[in-house]
Amino acid sequence: MIAARFVLGTAQWGGPYGIANRDGPPDAGERARLLALAHAAGVRALDTARAYGESEARIGKALAVAGVRFAIGTKLAPDACPPGASAAEARARTERSLAESRAALGVARLDALLLHRAAHRRAAGGAAWAHLCAERRAGRIGRLGVSAASPAEAWEALTDPAVERVQVAASLLDQRLLRAGFFEAAAARGVEVHVRSAFLQGAALLPPDALPPALAPLRDPLARVRRFAATHDVPLPALLFGFVAAIPGVSLVVGVERAAQLAEHLAAGAAIARAARLQRALAELVPPLPDAVLDPWRWPPAEPAHQSSESA
Repeated sequence: MIAARFVLGTAQWGGPYGIANRDGPPDAGERARLLALAHAAGVRALDTARAYGESEARIGKALAVAGVRFAIGTKLAPDACPPGASAAEARARTERSLAESRAALGVARLDALLLHRAAHRRAAGGAAWAHLCAERRAGRIGRLGVSAASPAEAWEALTDPAVERVQVAASLLDQRLLRAGFFEAAAARGVEVHVRSAFLQGAALLPPDALPPALAPLRDPLARVRRFAATHDVPLPALLFGFVAAIPGVSLVVGVERAAQLAEHLAAGAAIARAARLQRALAELVPPLPDAVLDPWRWPPAEPAHQSSESA
């Protein structure tokens, strides 16, 4: 059942996210519908972060009303360890980030906490990371890990026995980790892997001629992928999810703004399974692409999307 491997991504709950998002964050009613649909389908995990605007607070309020339980993974504030911070300052900032996450989510224990900046594992002499490990030993954090912004950061995370979860970007367009054997290495070390950006933050769903100039190298591969999807009668989103779903053991972070989008993904379970069986043929459609195209943090700023006026 594909839903059991889905993690509902909520970056969109705090503000516009992804190159294809033009509607802005879902309102309270839409968030309630998303949670109800996800829970009824068997989705049991949410992904958020301190950096996602009001996402944590909106999750906390929505869950309090919905009365359902999800395992929530969040991420440390990106400014928890500023350059040059002392060990004491790093510990204080880290504790403040944890306290703010717990208060916003309405929980005493964080199910999972990831570093939003992989460099924070070593920053300030490792003080922030040591504090997080102590919080885990005290039972105030469940799983501890790293959100990797690049393949190099993902591999570095596997060298630390304290890392239990790594979140990475991977997709049909971004096969860097898959081709390098990362997922087998993580499984061998017992590290849980969550895969985000199956749609490359929405770029893979845009018509090739609608891609911005910086992403021009995606045009030919995406045209081939679209032809493949049409030939095999598999919807493009299902094809992209299926490629990632073929990676054994990983969880898939699925970010949506509307319940209708999630319903489409859930209804496409059979097509996703069919696409997963085509992974090898799909992989050959996409050559290695430049890091500047595959790493969204390298992209030029996009035009601002619609902003929600709703308060938290």
